[in-house]
Amino acid sequence: MLKKFALWFICFGLSFLVADVFGWTDQGQAFLYIYLGVTVAIILLMIIVLLILGVACKEKMIATGISLLAVIIFMVVTVIALFATWVATKLFEVDFFTTFQIMTFGACLTSLSLKSKDD
Repeated sequence: MLKKFALWFICFGLSFLVADVFGWTDQGQAFLYIYLGVTVAIILLMIIVLLILGVACKEKMIATGISLLAVIIFMVVTVIALFATWVATKLFEVDFFTTFQIMTFGACLTSLSLKSKDD
């Protein structure tokens, strides 16, 4: 969970840097672009590692916990966050970029655990 917060705050801080110092775009848009860019980079990195480990040895792939299912779940969660943000903006007439920041911050509070309660 701390990794999620750290990643979120890094993207948040960089979005202010892009908006205020460089002036390329608004802060909300910068956050969206940076956050999605980092997410796509992580997904691509996971796929590359999956391919390398898949070629090397299937036991190592299972031991590291990186699987095709994990990559798919990561992509689906990102798409759901974007869709939920869009729905919220249509229901409540709020800014898309601000809503996306709030939803991704809220997502940092949740964790997906595959461990059973008996472990």
